[in-house]
Amino acid sequence: GVITKEPTPQDKGEKTYTCTFCKATKTEEIAALGAPEVGTEDVSDDGKATYKVTKSDLEKGTVTYVAPTDAKATTVTIPATVEIDGVEYSVTAIEKNAFKKNKNLKTVTIGKNVKTIGANAFYNCTKLKTVTFGSNVTSIGDKAFYKCTALTKISLPSKVKTIGKSAFEGCKKVTSVTIGKSVEKIGEKAFYGCSKVKTITIKTTKLTTKKIGSKAFAKTPKSVTVKVPKKKFTAYKSMLIKKGVNKKAKFKKI
Repeated sequence: GVITKEPTPQDKGEKTYTCTFCKATKTEEIAALGAPEVGTEDVSDDGKATYKVTKSDLEKGTVTYVAPTDAKATTVTIPATVEIDGVEYSVTAIEKNAFKKNKNLKTVTIGKNVKTIGANAFYNCTKLKTVTFGSNVTSIGDKAFYKCTALTKISLPSKVKTIGKSAFEGCKKVTSVTIGKSVEKIGEKAFYGCSKVKTITIKTTKLTTKKIGSKAFAKTPKSVTVKVPKKKFTAYKSMLIKKGVNKKAKFKKI
């Protein structure tokens, strides 16, 4: 006659059982139930979004953000961690197509554990005006912010290494672009058609002609000011003009 309850996923450690007849107690270790398999999709406990398990572990599990549950939400925060069925996971990525063609989204804040922003994640989000990137983003996928025509500023955190093809193509209201010190690769047409940009600041010294795709900065205005590292000034000026920066652009050393 043992009275107990089924352990939940977060139950760990010891549990004491009491015999209903002799009142004797017995203590034993209860193992946590198995974590969900990689690829499992579920809605978070707060009901705000769907996530997919990318690492199955009850203590160090990770998930990717798949989609908001409310497609009409204008403000979205991608959290650093999220609880699903009582288990806490780190949110390390935004899934490809997560917000594709969302016509309501205006503001996004990306949590500190997100490393990867998938292809087409914010594709054609025409009302998206403000994006706050988490400090640990390292990769921005192809067409991730393609034709986000309301976006006004692109300020990439210092750990970003790769900017995908057409990542910010057609962001025609952007006035300033800041490319961080870790960027090693910029895809073709990455900033193509950013026709209102006034300032492009490039902090990285790791770029070469082979690491910047064709037309990466084409269709940007001739009045743009391009700020580049002092020790790379001559090389970068020549290289960036080949990749689409107007010959009449003003180049400055930083």
